[in-house]
Amino acid sequence: MTTNSGALVSRLVKPIISQDLAEARINVLKMYKQYQRLAPTHWWDYQLQDIPLPVFREVMKNQFMKNAHLQDVRVIDRKVEEARQHLVALKFYFYNEYHVRNMLFAENIEPKPKDFLSKFLHGKE
Repeated sequence: MTTNSGALVSRLVKPIISQDLAEARINVLKMYKQYQRLAPTHWWDYQLQDIPLPVFREVMKNQFMKNAHLQDVRVIDRKVEEARQHLVALKFYFYNEYHVRNMLFAENIEPKPKDFLSKFLHGKE
């Protein structure tokens, strides 16, 4: 019953920006090109010269490829809009260098301890 109602709801809800998957793909590629076009500027402005520029571009590409499995047009549109908002924030320097590093290299950040004993022992190092 829930799968049929979910399919019915997804059929009734219209996508906001893209009409189909091909149009959503075009929007993603446009956003990707904007990021790659501005990569040298962000690389320089956010003082990321310790990372070579080709590696920086590859990391940005990996951020896009993390969502390559998405098929729902509405979710893709939402992700494109989030990327557009991040791009505006990068252009107007709403982020500092550490925000950018944490966004790009989030998988390298050590996770915070979750239970009491781990938190206690983490502070004793």
